[in-house]
Parts: sequence; C-alpha cells; structure tokens
Amino acid sequence: MTATCGREVQLFGRSRGPDDAAPRHASLTGMVNQPWAVRVGSASLLIRAATVRDLKAVAEMHGRCSPQSLLNRYRAGGCRPAVAALEKQLREPLSFVAATYGGTVVATAVASPDPRHGRDAAEIGLLVEDAWQGWHLGRELMSHLAGSTLVCGYHELIAYPATSLVMAQRLMIDVGSTRIVIDENGAHLHTYLSESAALGLGPVRERLAS
Repeated sequence: MTATCGREVQLFGRSRGPDDAAPRHASLTGMVNQPWAVRVGSASLLIRAATVRDLKAVAEMHGRCSPQSLLNRYRAGGCRPAVAALEKQLREPLSFVAATYGGTVVATAVASPDPRHGRDAAEIGLLVEDAWQGWHLGRELMSHLAGSTLVCGYHELIAYPATSLVMAQRLMIDVGSTRIVIDENGAHLHTYLSESAALGLGPVRERLAS
C-alpha cells in the first residue's frame, strides 16, 4: 500500500508539458513555447518560454519589485525567494518570461502541479514588475497560461494570492469559471477551464490578430 501511494504522489506531482497533450490538442503543442510579441504602452515585449539562462535577469527583476508585489506573488512576507527556488521555477515546463528586446525581464509566469487539488490541477503564479503593471501584461500572461495548461492536460487552475484576491479573480474569470475557496490553505481561487481556453495561447491570438 505504501509503495502504491508513493507512485500516486509521484504521478500527481509530475510537471506536465507539451508532450502530455491529448491528441485533440496535437496541433497546438508547438504554440505553447513559441515566442510572441506584445505591445505594452509604447514598448514592445517578447513573451517566451523561460530557461535557466534567465536566472540572473529574473533575479534582478525580483530585486526591482516592491515588497507588496512580492507578497502577493509568494506570500513570504514580501521577501524575494531564494535563488534555488527561482531556478526551480525556471525549470518548470510551463514557465514563461516577458522581456524587452534588450533582454531585461519584466514579468514571469509559471504553472506547476498542485497535488493538494488532484492530478488535473495546476498552481499558477504571475509576477509583473511594478513599473510594468497597469498595461494588461498580467492578462496576456494569464491567457497564455490558461491555454498552455489546458493543452498540456490540466483542467483547473489554482491561485494563492496574498492580498490581491480581487485582482487575481479579475484575471482568472477571463479564462474560465472561477470561484473563491476558503479552507486550511486560506482563501484561494479555483478556475475551471473550458476548451475555448486554448484560443488564449499567445501565438494563436497573434495569428488571429494579423
């Protein structure tokens, strides 16, 4: 029994990527990690899959973020995460960065397994540098995360904002049916994805707009 439970925990906790896509989403897997450009104010940004090579730029971005932004993202008293934690985040198959064409990272987004809510649930996290907030960059990243997680086999998104529950809810209701849950983990958000979430993939929207 113990060995079986161990295998179940391993399965529940395994990160999913494009290789885990269902056959019906096979035509979309290449768009999960395909870069796309967005206009943010007067600047152009590239949103792309993250790599470990982004560690220095991502760490520097965290250093420019306010304690309030860090608190909302990590619930850690407004402190920056350790470098090892950032590296782990960048290694997730569904980890993304938004960067200037000069290479400065200004936002991150990641989806990873949330075994507390079952094998089809993904915990999501967004962090937009303070100077880039208010330009709908978070909405761009949320839309792509929702599409990516659906294509890769997740059906539910879980978010654990600290003090920005309403703000997070506004982003999440755009991508699926969202509700607030209060339990031993505190107040958090559940969003159930429909098949239409796949249309939120950044490269899909870029093609539709062209």
